[in-house]
Order: sequence, then structure tokens, then C-alpha cells
Amino acid sequence: MKIEKNIKDKRATSKITAFIVIIFFIVFFTARYATDEDFRTMIDVNVFKKEVNESTLTSIAIDLESNSNIFAYDKYIAVLSKNKLIEYTSDGKEVAQLDTNISVPLVHTNGKYMVMAEKNGQKIYLISGENIVWQNTIQGSISEVNVNENGYVSIVIKNTTYKSVIAFYDLKGVELFRTHLANNYAICTSISTNNKYLAIGEIDYSGTILKSYVKIISVEKAQTEPKESIIYTYESENGEIITNINYQDKENAICMFNGYVQKVGTASNERLYDITANDVFVDINSKDSIAIIDKQSSGLFSYEYELINKSTTSKSESLYILDSELPKSIKISGYNMALNMGNEIRIVNTNGWLLKKYTSDNQIKNIVIGDTVAGVIYKNRIEIIKL
Repeated sequence: MKIEKNIKDKRATSKITAFIVIIFFIVFFTARYATDEDFRTMIDVNVFKKEVNESTLTSIAIDLESNSNIFAYDKYIAVLSKNKLIEYTSDGKEVAQLDTNISVPLVHTNGKYMVMAEKNGQKIYLISGENIVWQNTIQGSISEVNVNENGYVSIVIKNTTYKSVIAFYDLKGVELFRTHLANNYAICTSISTNNKYLAIGEIDYSGTILKSYVKIISVEKAQTEPKESIIYTYESENGEIITNINYQDKENAICMFNGYVQKVGTASNERLYDITANDVFVDINSKDSIAIIDKQSSGLFSYEYELINKSTTSKSESLYILDSELPKSIKISGYNMALNMGNEIRIVNTNGWLLKKYTSDNQIKNIVIGDTVAGVIYKNRIEIIKL
């Protein structure tokens, strides 16, 4: 009995020791991966296989003379050419051809939905998966479109008897209400993630001092008590121009002006970031943060760059070092960010982790990105990257 007890004790001790060793290894690996750039690069390339190139990817051929417009959303690459939208999966398989009366598109994507309209035209489509969910023809000219993650749509209409008209649609394409601006011009809109609020970014050009406003509209009151539908109004500092709005949650609209970023809501009103002369890129289109690329002097006429993602709900931020390389363009979808470095694409998430690195011998024309797929665009083809 004593021998059996000793054996059990040794086995228990061995298990505890092995568990401690595993925990120590995980902690050590995670800490080094987070802080040691050379180690992280080695692991990304050799273990996680994050590095890909054009010889290893599926590609889609595109017509050089068709002036194609290319988009990514959800898990699809979509090519608009000659009034036809062709959708491909991440394997390069064509899965849909949708007829659209659009030549110059206005597009906004959010999760599994894409809203597409003719710029300064009348046609609008809501697309999800391989289908057109609904389509409509409106009076006036469409100047801006927005869709939330549930498929609710807002559009800004100009060239009517008002300066701007904003129309709001549910998932089935039913127009729930319209709001009219007699004095200000609507620049941008965004819909809360619970469909309860519509934020409208407006500019007043009539006075000697330019001002911007953000109006929060209750969707419920807009349908039953239109005169009481504006439940909050934010007035910008003098001279500030609103450029974008993005609802990242149920209550707060993240609003970008030319000089700062502001959180606007019925329960909170908070300055999130002041844009400085060192900021070469600022964007609020992600799901949870503000993306900033800033430059720091590293010598005479030379700079170092870094990508910072500042959380909009806490004081936390992530950092991705770019060294002396400034991206030629940046595209954001959800939690993903694609950085076009010229002959290289780096796809990182808002936590600052590298998801994929794509290298090419040729100059990259453009990049599009969705939640689970990205497309590297050349003159005659699209290389597909699975995320």
C-alpha cells in the first residue's frame, strides 16, 4: 500500500511539474512574441505561416478595358463592371452575377452587408451574400450611403427643395422615415448597432464662422413624433469640418473632424483624440478603435512611423512599428487593417498583431479587405488572401 501511495504521489507531482512548465512556456512565449520583433517575425513566417506571395495564391482575371470597380466584404471579392456585379469566394470561385444599374458606385460595407448606389444618381441596392436583398429608385441625387451590421440603411439625398434629405430604411427596404435639412448640408451618417439611433453629421456654411453639428435622432420617435426625434445635438468648435461618423456600439457615435475625434451620445460626450501635425493618417472606421499613423523624426529629413490603435472604450492602445516605411494606402474592415507598402501588403488587426504578409515582385495597384478575405489588385488580376 505504501508503494502504491508513493507511485501516486510521484505521478501527481509529475503532473503538477509538467503543468507549471507548460504555463511558464506559454507566458515566456507570449511575452517574447509581443516584445521581440525578430522573434515574432521568425514565428510568423516559420510557425504560423503568415507570409504568402503571388505564386502561392488564387487569382481572378479582370478585363483591362472594363474600368472595373473592386470591393471586398464579408467573405467575398466583388467586381463591378458594365452594370454587373460578379462575386467570388476566397477560393476564387464565381458564385453570383447580379444585375445593377450602376456605373460610378458609392459603396459602404458592414459585416455581411454591402449597400451600393449610383453616385449622384437615383439607384440604390442592398446586397448580402449572393443576393440583392432590395433595390430602390429615389428622387434627387444620392451623395452618401451607410449600412449597419443588421442591414439598416441611411442615404443622404441632395438636389431637392432642401439642402439635404436623409432617408432611413429597414432590412426589408421599407422606408421608415425621412428627415429634411433646410439650412445645413449633411456630410455623413451612421446607424447604431441596435438600430435605435441615427447620427447625422452636418455643416453650416451660412455664417461667417463655419461650424459642424452632429444630431442624434431616435428612430422610434422619428416615426411617431417627428418634431421630437432629435434627442441630442453636438456643436463643434469653430472652423471644424466633420468628415466621418461611425457607430461602434449601441449608444455612442465616434465623430471625426479635421482637428479632433469626439465621442457623441446621449449619455456621454468625450474628446477622444486631438489630431496633431505629426499624424499622417487618422481613421475611425474600425469596430473598436481609432487608427493613427504618426511620424517621429529620426534624423535630418528622415522619419520613423508607427501605427497606433487607440481604444474608444478604454485607455488601452496597441502599437505596430512601421520603421521608415509609410504605407501608400490603408483599408479598414471590422477589426482588420490592410497596409499597402508598394510591393508588400501587411494585414494587421486592431490589437497590433500581424495576420498576413504578402510580398510581390510587382508594384501593387490597390488593396481591398473584408472580414475574412482581402484582394490585392493589379492591372489585370486580383490575388486573393484568406484571413
